[in-house]
Order: sequence, then C-alpha cells, then structure tokens
Amino acid sequence: SHDNKVYAINPDGTKKWEFTTGGQVYSSPTVGSDGTIYIGSNENTKFYALNPDGTQKWVFNPGDFIRSSPAIGPDGTIYIGNANNKVYALNPDGTEKWNFTAGAEVRSSPAVGSDGSIYFGCWNNKVYALNPDGTKKWEFATGAKVESSPAIDTDGTVYVGSSDNKVYALNPNGTKKWEFATTGTVDSSPAISSDGTVYVGSRDNKLYALNAKTGVKLWEFDTGDKVDSSPAIGSDGTVYVGSWDNKLYALNGKTG
Repeated sequence: SHDNKVYAINPDGTKKWEFTTGGQVYSSPTVGSDGTIYIGSNENTKFYALNPDGTQKWVFNPGDFIRSSPAIGPDGTIYIGNANNKVYALNPDGTEKWNFTAGAEVRSSPAVGSDGSIYFGCWNNKVYALNPDGTKKWEFATGAKVESSPAIDTDGTVYVGSSDNKVYALNPNGTKKWEFATTGTVDSSPAISSDGTVYVGSRDNKLYALNAKTGVKLWEFDTGDKVDSSPAIGSDGTVYVGSWDNKLYALNGKTG
C-alpha cells in the first residue's frame, strides 16, 4: 500500500500482520515455495524478503526505487527490476548473484522461461532476454518505452505490450512473430489462456482478445476509460480486468 506497508490478510478478511517498509509499495508481492514473501519499496529503495509471520528475513538495497514485481526462477533465484537501469538476480539468502545494466529504468516485472531465460521490458524502448547467468541473449526494439511485463507461452513465445500502442509476440530467438496495433499505450501485461487466446488491456479504454498464433483480433470490449490493469483468467475461462472508470469487469472469455 501507499501507506508504506505490506499486509497479510486472513481468509476471513481480518488482518494477519503488517510490515512497514518505509516507502510506498507499487510492487506486487511474490511468494516463494518456502513461504517467503518478496516485495520492493518505492521511496526508501529497498527490496525485502519477509518470513511467513511478517518478520524481516533480509533486505537488499539496489540504490533506487522499485516498481517492478519480483519473479522467482526454478532454482530459487529472485529477479527484480530497478529504476537505476538494472535487473538484479539475488540468491535466496539475499546476496547478489549478478546484475545486468539495461539502457534505462526497468519498471517491467521479469518473467522466467522454462529454460531459465529472463525476459523484461525497459524504458529505452526495448525488450530483453537474458541467459540464466545474466548475459544478454537478445534484445528487441519497440517504438516506445516498455512498462508491460512479458508473458511466456508454452511454446516459448513472448507476449508484451509497449507505449507505441502495440502488442508484440516474439519468437524464442527474439524475432517478431506478429504485432497488433491498438490506439493507446499498452502498459497492461498480457495473459494467456489455455485455449490459445491472449488478453491485454490498452489506454484506448479497451480489453482485447487476440489469437495467440496469428495476432488476429477475436473481440474487443470497451470499458469507458483506460485499462492499465493486467487481466486474470479464471478456471472457467472468465476474464477479470479493472479499468480507470472505477469498475471491475468479468467477461466471457470466448465472446467478450
């Protein structure tokens, strides 16, 4: 929350605990297999690991504010973007494993592929893929900054939005598979359904459903205001998304 705290809420809605970070929290928590909670803070430039009871396990200070949300690799490595133009890989004990310097601020949250590759967007108008050791695998240039976080399909295709008003599908080698143009900035992070549909919001007030293989539009839904929210897909295929029109929508994933 912007009150400088992280909260844990019981299933009945009562507060389990709260942890004070010292700065606004834009980052979303990520929970490790052992129950450790990882979260970044904005004002005091710190990245925290919390025990399941809400006590501090360790803290890492990358030196600038954090709006990226952490990702955890299969070996327990934690990846986080930072406003100091870097992506950090941290060991489970909070020590630095490596860092990679991109060309600008990284607000995009990293995504980790099945082969351990790390994907993220950057404000220098690029999408990066890194090898597990932190070396650059490839980079792809969009037409504007990338705040959207990548989504990775089972075949290795990477889907990501850009401030050039487009959604991109990239092959595992970094070449473009397709692009889809909206009429607004795409800061929303795509979501992929099991039937091969990609859902993504745009600042043109719409949520789009696209064919994952071709990029062809299946339907669009107009919410009435900007859609920065990233869609979530329920087990029955219902798509949930928030809008700047102060509403939360549940949409039929097949028809919109």
